[in-house]
Amino acid sequence: MPLKTYLINKTNNRRFRLGGILGLSRLPDKNQLCQRFRQHMVLQANELPPKVDLRSHMTPVEDRSKIGCCTANCLAGAYEYLTKKFNGLTTDVSCLFIYYNARVKGNNSESIEDTGCSMADAIEALEEYGTCLESIWPYDTSLVNTRPNNQAYQQGKNHKIHDALRIDIDLNELKSCLAQGFPLAFGIELFSSFDKATQTGIVPMPNPWDSSRKSHGSHAMLAVGYTDQSKAFIVRNSWGEDWGDKGYCYIPYNYMTNSDFCFDAWTIRTLMNNNFGQEHWFFADDYNYLDGNQNHYLNDTDDDDDDNHIIETLDENDDNNNDACININQDIWCYDNNSRRTSYNNNSRRESYDCLNSYRNVERNCYSINDVNYNDDKNQDNEYNGGFLDFD
Repeated sequence: MPLKTYLINKTNNRRFRLGGILGLSRLPDKNQLCQRFRQHMVLQANELPPKVDLRSHMTPVEDRSKIGCCTANCLAGAYEYLTKKFNGLTTDVSCLFIYYNARVKGNNSESIEDTGCSMADAIEALEEYGTCLESIWPYDTSLVNTRPNNQAYQQGKNHKIHDALRIDIDLNELKSCLAQGFPLAFGIELFSSFDKATQTGIVPMPNPWDSSRKSHGSHAMLAVGYTDQSKAFIVRNSWGEDWGDKGYCYIPYNYMTNSDFCFDAWTIRTLMNNNFGQEHWFFADDYNYLDGNQNHYLNDTDDDDDDNHIIETLDENDDNNNDACININQDIWCYDNNSRRTSYNNNSRRESYDCLNSYRNVERNCYSINDVNYNDDKNQDNEYNGGFLDFD
Protein backbone atom coordinates (compact mmCIF):
# COMPACT_ATOMS: atom_id res chain seq x y z
CA MET A 1 0.00 0.00 0.00
CA PRO A 2 1.66 3.26 -1.12
CA LEU A 3 2.09 5.72 1.74
CA LYS A 4 2.83 9.44 1.76
CA THR A 5 4.12 11.51 4.64
CA TYR A 6 2.87 15.03 5.38
CA LEU A 7 3.61 17.77 7.85
CA ILE A 8 0.14 18.93 8.92
CA ASN A 9 -0.75 22.19 10.61
CA LYS A 10 -3.87 21.29 12.57
CA THR A 11 -4.90 24.92 13.08
CA ASN A 12 -5.47 25.52 9.35
CA ASN A 13 -5.34 21.89 8.13
CA ARG A 14 -2.70 22.74 5.55
CA ARG A 15 -0.59 19.79 4.50
CA PHE A 16 3.00 19.86 3.24
CA ARG A 17 4.40 16.79 1.54
CA LEU A 18 7.54 15.26 3.05
CA GLY A 19 9.64 12.29 1.98
CA GLY A 20 10.47 13.76 -1.43
CA ILE A 21 14.18 13.01 -1.13
CA LEU A 22 15.21 9.37 -1.12
CA GLY A 23 18.33 7.89 0.41
CA LEU A 24 21.61 7.95 -1.45
CA SER A 25 22.29 4.35 -2.44
CA ARG A 26 24.84 5.33 -5.08
CA LEU A 27 26.78 8.22 -6.50
CA PRO A 28 26.21 9.49 -10.05
CA ASP A 29 27.98 7.33 -12.62
CA LYS A 30 29.95 10.08 -14.39
CA ASN A 31 33.03 11.50 -12.71
CA GLN A 32 32.10 15.11 -13.45
CA LEU A 33 28.85 14.61 -11.53
CA CYS A 34 30.42 13.40 -8.30
CA GLN A 35 33.39 15.69 -7.80
CA ARG A 36 34.32 16.77 -4.29
CA PHE A 37 33.70 20.43 -3.58
CA ARG A 38 36.74 20.58 -1.29
CA GLN A 39 38.90 20.20 -4.41
CA HIS A 40 37.38 23.42 -5.78
CA MET A 41 37.43 25.54 -2.63
CA VAL A 42 39.11 28.89 -3.12
CA LEU A 43 38.47 30.37 0.35
CA GLN A 44 39.87 29.41 3.72
CA ALA A 45 37.76 29.69 6.86
CA ASN A 46 39.41 32.97 7.90
CA GLU A 47 38.67 34.47 4.47
CA LEU A 48 34.92 33.94 4.62
CA PRO A 49 32.72 37.04 4.98
CA PRO A 50 30.34 37.24 7.96
CA LYS A 51 27.31 37.09 5.69
CA VAL A 52 26.40 35.80 2.23
CA ASP A 53 22.98 36.26 0.66
CA LEU A 54 22.14 35.07 -2.87
CA ARG A 55 18.43 35.90 -2.71
CA SER A 56 18.68 38.91 -5.04
CA HIS A 57 19.51 36.51 -7.89
CA MET A 58 16.95 33.86 -6.99
CA THR A 59 13.69 33.44 -8.90
CA PRO A 60 10.29 33.61 -7.14
CA VAL A 61 9.53 30.84 -4.65
CA GLU A 62 6.76 28.59 -5.93
CA ASP A 63 4.41 26.29 -4.02
CA ARG A 64 5.28 22.68 -4.77
CA SER A 65 3.99 21.24 -1.48
CA LYS A 66 1.42 18.76 -2.83
CA ILE A 67 3.75 16.18 -4.41
CA GLY A 68 7.15 14.69 -3.62
CA CYS A 69 9.18 16.82 -6.03
CA CYS A 70 11.24 18.79 -3.49
CA THR A 71 14.57 17.38 -4.73
CA ALA A 72 13.80 18.30 -8.33
CA ASN A 73 12.48 21.69 -7.24
CA CYS A 74 15.57 22.76 -5.33
CA LEU A 75 17.79 21.79 -8.28
CA ALA A 76 15.45 23.71 -10.60
CA GLY A 77 15.90 26.73 -8.33
CA ALA A 78 19.68 26.35 -8.49
CA TYR A 79 19.53 26.09 -12.28
CA GLU A 80 17.37 29.22 -12.54
CA TYR A 81 19.86 31.05 -10.32
CA LEU A 82 22.77 30.08 -12.57
CA THR A 83 20.86 31.23 -15.65
CA LYS A 84 20.07 34.58 -14.04
CA LYS A 85 23.63 34.98 -12.80
CA PHE A 86 25.16 34.33 -16.22
CA ASN A 87 22.64 36.07 -18.48
CA GLY A 88 20.55 38.29 -16.25
CA LEU A 89 17.42 36.43 -17.38
CA THR A 90 14.65 35.35 -15.05
CA THR A 91 13.53 31.96 -16.33
CA ASP A 92 11.01 29.50 -14.98
CA VAL A 93 12.03 25.91 -15.68
CA SER A 94 9.90 22.82 -15.28
CA CYS A 95 10.35 21.14 -11.93
CA LEU A 96 7.96 18.39 -13.06
CA PHE A 97 10.17 17.60 -16.09
CA ILE A 98 13.20 17.11 -13.84
CA TYR A 99 11.18 15.11 -11.32
CA TYR A 100 9.82 12.67 -13.90
CA ASN A 101 13.22 12.00 -15.45
CA ALA A 102 14.86 11.62 -12.06
CA ARG A 103 12.41 8.82 -11.26
CA VAL A 104 13.12 7.22 -14.63
CA LYS A 105 16.82 7.19 -13.75
CA GLY A 106 16.14 5.56 -10.41
CA ASN A 107 13.43 3.12 -11.45
CA ASN A 108 14.00 -0.32 -12.94
CA SER A 109 10.30 -0.97 -13.51
CA GLU A 110 7.83 0.42 -16.02
CA SER A 111 5.72 2.09 -13.34
CA ILE A 112 6.48 5.69 -12.37
CA GLU A 113 4.87 6.84 -9.12
CA ASP A 114 5.04 9.93 -6.92
CA THR A 115 7.63 8.41 -4.63
CA GLY A 116 10.21 11.20 -4.44
CA CYS A 117 13.70 10.78 -5.88
CA SER A 118 17.32 10.78 -4.81
CA MET A 119 19.67 13.69 -5.36
CA ALA A 120 21.94 11.50 -7.51
CA ASP A 121 19.07 10.55 -9.84
CA ALA A 122 17.93 14.18 -10.18
CA ILE A 123 21.47 15.34 -10.95
CA GLU A 124 21.91 12.63 -13.58
CA ALA A 125 18.55 13.56 -15.11
CA LEU A 126 19.61 17.21 -15.40
CA GLU A 127 22.85 16.18 -17.07
CA GLU A 128 21.25 13.68 -19.48
CA TYR A 129 17.86 15.23 -20.29
CA GLY A 130 18.38 18.85 -19.24
CA THR A 131 15.35 20.97 -18.48
CA CYS A 132 12.63 22.87 -20.31
CA LEU A 133 10.52 25.92 -19.59
CA GLU A 134 7.60 25.68 -17.21
CA SER A 135 5.33 26.86 -20.05
CA ILE A 136 6.27 23.75 -22.04
CA TRP A 137 5.64 21.25 -19.24
CA PRO A 138 3.77 23.08 -16.44
CA TYR A 139 3.30 22.08 -12.82
CA ASP A 140 0.06 20.09 -12.85
CA THR A 141 -0.19 17.48 -10.11
CA SER A 142 -2.47 15.35 -12.27
CA LEU A 143 0.49 14.90 -14.66
CA VAL A 144 3.01 13.97 -11.98
CA ASN A 145 3.45 10.44 -13.35
CA THR A 146 3.00 11.31 -17.03
CA ARG A 147 5.91 11.37 -19.46
CA PRO A 148 6.57 14.95 -20.68
CA ASN A 149 5.84 15.74 -24.30
CA ASN A 150 8.43 15.59 -27.09
CA GLN A 151 8.74 19.38 -27.23
CA ALA A 152 9.96 19.36 -23.63
CA TYR A 153 12.67 16.79 -24.36
CA GLN A 154 13.72 18.64 -27.51
CA GLN A 155 14.16 21.88 -25.58
CA GLY A 156 15.97 20.13 -22.76
CA LYS A 157 18.77 18.96 -25.08
CA ASN A 158 20.28 22.46 -25.07
CA HIS A 159 19.89 23.15 -21.37
CA LYS A 160 21.87 20.67 -19.34
CA ILE A 161 24.24 20.89 -16.40
CA HIS A 162 27.89 19.98 -16.83
CA ASP A 163 29.14 19.33 -13.31
CA ALA A 164 27.94 18.49 -9.83
CA LEU A 165 29.98 18.74 -6.64
CA ARG A 166 29.18 16.99 -3.39
CA ILE A 167 29.77 18.88 -0.20
CA ASP A 168 30.70 17.51 3.19
CA ILE A 169 28.37 18.28 6.09
CA ASP A 170 30.95 20.66 7.47
CA LEU A 171 30.32 24.28 8.47
CA ASN A 172 33.25 25.84 6.61
CA GLU A 173 32.69 23.79 3.46
CA LEU A 174 28.98 24.67 3.33
CA LYS A 175 29.76 28.36 3.90
CA SER A 176 32.59 28.33 1.33
CA CYS A 177 30.29 26.98 -1.36
CA LEU A 178 27.83 29.82 -0.73
CA ALA A 179 30.59 32.43 -0.49
CA GLN A 180 31.83 31.33 -3.90
CA GLY A 181 28.36 32.15 -5.22
CA PHE A 182 26.79 28.71 -5.57
CA PRO A 183 23.56 27.73 -3.82
CA LEU A 184 23.58 24.21 -2.45
CA ALA A 185 20.83 21.59 -2.42
CA PHE A 186 20.58 19.32 0.60
CA GLY A 187 18.34 16.84 2.37
CA ILE A 188 17.23 17.29 5.95
CA GLU A 189 15.18 15.42 8.52
CA LEU A 190 12.21 17.53 9.63
CA PHE A 191 10.07 17.17 12.71
CA SER A 192 6.64 18.49 13.59
CA SER A 193 8.24 21.54 15.20
CA PHE A 194 9.39 22.68 11.73
CA ASP A 195 5.86 23.98 11.14
CA LYS A 196 6.64 26.78 13.61
CA ALA A 197 8.67 28.37 10.80
CA THR A 198 5.47 28.88 8.78
CA GLN A 199 4.91 32.38 10.15
CA THR A 200 8.40 33.60 11.01
CA GLY A 201 10.83 31.54 8.95
CA ILE A 202 12.69 30.68 12.15
CA VAL A 203 13.42 26.96 12.31
CA PRO A 204 13.85 25.55 15.82
CA MET A 205 16.46 23.01 16.78
CA PRO A 206 14.87 19.57 17.20
CA ASN A 207 14.20 19.02 20.88
CA PRO A 208 15.17 15.74 22.58
CA TRP A 209 11.58 14.50 22.42
CA ASP A 210 11.52 15.13 18.66
CA SER A 211 14.93 13.73 17.78
CA SER A 212 14.44 10.52 19.80
CA ARG A 213 11.49 9.57 17.62
CA LYS A 214 11.35 8.32 14.06
CA SER A 215 8.04 10.04 13.33
CA HIS A 216 9.62 12.57 11.05
CA GLY A 217 10.06 13.13 7.34
CA SER A 218 12.88 13.98 4.98
CA HIS A 219 12.77 17.07 2.77
CA ALA A 220 15.08 18.73 0.21
CA MET A 221 15.74 22.47 0.21
CA LEU A 222 18.22 24.98 -1.23
CA ALA A 223 20.64 26.95 0.94
CA VAL A 224 21.23 30.42 -0.52
CA GLY A 225 23.23 32.17 2.18
CA TYR A 226 24.36 32.30 5.77
CA THR A 227 24.75 34.83 8.57
CA ASP A 228 27.27 34.55 11.39
CA GLN A 229 25.32 37.07 13.47
CA SER A 230 22.35 34.67 13.49
CA LYS A 231 24.49 31.52 13.28
CA ALA A 232 22.05 30.29 10.67
CA PHE A 233 21.80 29.37 7.01
CA ILE A 234 19.38 31.21 4.74
CA VAL A 235 17.31 28.51 3.04
CA ARG A 236 14.80 28.54 0.19
CA ASN A 237 11.83 26.21 0.62
CA SER A 238 9.30 25.07 -2.01
CA TRP A 239 6.04 25.80 -0.19
CA GLY A 240 5.20 29.21 -1.68
CA GLU A 241 5.96 32.82 -0.77
CA ASP A 242 3.25 32.87 1.91
CA TRP A 243 5.27 30.37 3.93
CA GLY A 244 8.03 31.53 6.29
CA ASP A 245 9.87 34.73 5.36
CA LYS A 246 8.58 35.15 1.79
CA GLY A 247 9.29 31.49 1.11
CA TYR A 248 12.62 31.37 2.97
CA CYS A 249 13.62 30.14 6.39
CA TYR A 250 16.61 30.30 8.72
CA ILE A 251 18.11 27.02 9.92
CA PRO A 252 20.66 27.09 12.78
CA TYR A 253 24.23 26.08 12.03
CA ASN A 254 23.99 23.33 14.65
CA TYR A 255 21.03 21.78 12.86
CA MET A 256 22.57 21.77 9.37
CA THR A 257 26.02 20.64 10.47
CA ASN A 258 24.67 17.61 12.30
CA SER A 259 24.86 14.69 9.88
CA ASP A 260 22.16 12.86 11.81
CA PHE A 261 19.78 15.51 10.47
CA CYS A 262 21.38 16.94 7.32
CA PHE A 263 22.60 14.85 4.38
CA ASP A 264 23.26 14.82 0.62
CA ALA A 265 24.59 18.34 0.06
CA TRP A 266 25.35 19.15 -3.58
CA THR A 267 25.90 22.09 -5.86
CA ILE A 268 25.57 22.13 -9.65
CA ARG A 269 27.49 24.03 -12.32
CA THR A 270 26.99 24.72 -15.99
CA LEU A 271 30.46 25.99 -16.85
CA MET A 272 33.91 25.43 -15.36
CA ASN A 273 33.61 28.32 -12.97
CA ASN A 274 34.55 28.16 -9.30
CA ASN A 275 33.76 31.68 -8.19
CA PHE A 276 31.14 34.33 -8.91
CA GLY A 277 33.00 37.17 -7.17
CA GLN A 278 31.95 39.07 -4.05
CA GLU A 279 28.82 41.04 -4.94
CA HIS A 280 26.79 38.72 -2.71
CA TRP A 281 29.11 39.27 0.29
CA PHE A 282 28.06 41.47 3.22
CA PHE A 283 30.53 42.72 5.80
CA ALA A 284 27.79 44.37 7.86
CA ASP A 285 25.96 41.51 9.54
CA ASP A 286 24.01 43.29 12.26
CA TYR A 287 20.55 41.76 11.92
CA ASN A 288 19.78 38.59 13.83
CA TYR A 289 17.20 36.61 11.86
CA LEU A 290 16.65 34.35 14.86
CA ASP A 291 15.96 37.23 17.25
CA GLY A 292 12.55 37.74 18.79
CA ASN A 293 11.84 35.16 21.47
CA GLN A 294 15.08 33.65 20.29
CA ASN A 295 15.63 31.31 23.20
CA HIS A 296 12.32 29.60 22.56
CA TYR A 297 13.07 28.92 18.93
CA LEU A 298 16.62 27.73 19.40
CA ASN A 299 15.91 25.54 22.40
CA ASP A 300 12.42 24.29 21.72
CA THR A 301 11.13 22.11 24.54
CA ASP A 302 7.44 23.05 24.54
CA ASP A 303 5.85 19.69 23.85
CA ASP A 304 2.31 20.98 24.33
CA ASP A 305 2.65 23.37 21.41
CA ASP A 306 3.42 20.43 19.15
CA ASP A 307 -0.21 19.33 19.42
CA ASN A 308 -0.93 21.73 16.57
CA HIS A 309 1.84 20.35 14.37
CA ILE A 310 1.87 16.69 13.44
CA ILE A 311 3.50 14.43 10.88
CA GLU A 312 1.24 11.75 9.45
CA THR A 313 1.68 9.01 6.89
CA LEU A 314 -1.38 8.41 4.73
CA ASP A 315 -2.55 5.91 2.15
CA GLU A 316 -2.27 7.77 -1.17
CA ASN A 317 -5.14 5.71 -2.60
CA ASP A 318 -7.56 6.85 0.11
CA ASP A 319 -9.00 10.14 -1.13
CA ASN A 320 -10.76 10.68 2.18
CA ASN A 321 -7.56 10.17 4.16
CA ASN A 322 -9.43 8.01 6.67
CA ASP A 323 -6.42 5.97 7.65
CA ALA A 324 -5.57 6.46 11.29
CA CYS A 325 -1.91 7.08 11.95
CA ILE A 326 -0.58 6.56 15.47
CA ASN A 327 2.92 7.62 16.51
CA ILE A 328 4.48 5.19 18.97
CA ASN A 329 7.96 6.19 20.10
CA GLN A 330 10.22 4.59 17.53
CA ASP A 331 7.90 3.88 14.61
CA ILE A 332 4.86 5.26 12.86
CA TRP A 333 2.09 2.68 12.81
CA CYS A 334 -0.48 3.25 10.08
CA TYR A 335 -3.87 1.59 10.05
CA ASP A 336 -5.79 1.26 6.81
CA ASN A 337 -9.56 1.05 6.56
CA ASN A 338 -9.46 -2.72 7.05
CA SER A 339 -7.60 -2.30 10.34
CA ARG A 340 -4.41 -3.79 8.96
CA ARG A 341 -1.33 -2.37 10.66
CA THR A 342 1.76 -1.45 8.69
CA SER A 343 5.05 -0.12 10.02
CA TYR A 344 6.66 2.94 8.49
CA ASN A 345 10.19 3.60 9.61
CA ASN A 346 11.89 6.70 8.21
CA ASN A 347 15.25 5.45 9.39
CA SER A 348 15.42 3.29 6.25
CA ARG A 349 16.99 6.22 4.40
CA ARG A 350 19.89 6.33 6.80
CA GLU A 351 20.47 2.61 6.40
CA SER A 352 20.89 3.06 2.65
CA TYR A 353 24.23 4.68 3.33
CA ASP A 354 25.63 1.27 4.17
CA CYS A 355 25.98 0.81 0.39
CA LEU A 356 28.47 3.67 0.36
CA ASN A 357 30.68 3.24 3.41
CA SER A 358 33.40 5.58 2.21
CA TYR A 359 30.89 8.32 1.48
CA ARG A 360 29.15 7.73 4.80
CA ASN A 361 32.40 8.05 6.73
CA VAL A 362 33.16 11.39 5.14
CA GLU A 363 29.66 12.66 5.80
CA ARG A 364 29.52 11.61 9.42
CA ASN A 365 33.04 12.41 10.52
CA CYS A 366 33.97 15.61 8.72
CA TYR A 367 31.77 18.28 10.21
CA SER A 368 31.81 20.96 12.85
CA ILE A 369 28.94 21.83 15.19
CA ASN A 370 30.64 24.52 17.25
CA ASP A 371 30.25 27.26 15.69
CA VAL A 372 15.57 41.60 -18.16
CA ASN A 373 12.57 39.24 -17.15
CA TYR A 374 12.24 36.39 -19.62
CA ASN A 375 9.10 35.65 -21.60
CA ASP A 376 8.21 33.15 -24.28
CA ASP A 377 8.47 35.66 -27.14
CA LYS A 378 10.82 34.04 -29.62
CA ASN A 379 11.65 37.46 -31.02
CA GLN A 380 13.01 38.65 -27.71
CA ASP A 381 16.66 39.65 -27.95
CA ASN A 382 18.41 37.48 -25.37
CA GLU A 383 22.12 38.06 -25.72
CA TYR A 384 24.32 35.06 -25.12
CA ASN A 385 26.95 35.98 -22.53
CA GLY A 386 28.74 32.69 -22.10
CA GLY A 387 26.24 30.92 -19.89
CA PHE A 388 23.18 29.55 -21.65
CA LEU A 389 21.77 29.66 -25.14
CA ASP A 390 18.27 31.05 -25.51
CA PHE A 391 15.40 28.73 -24.70
CA ASP A 392 13.64 27.75 -27.90
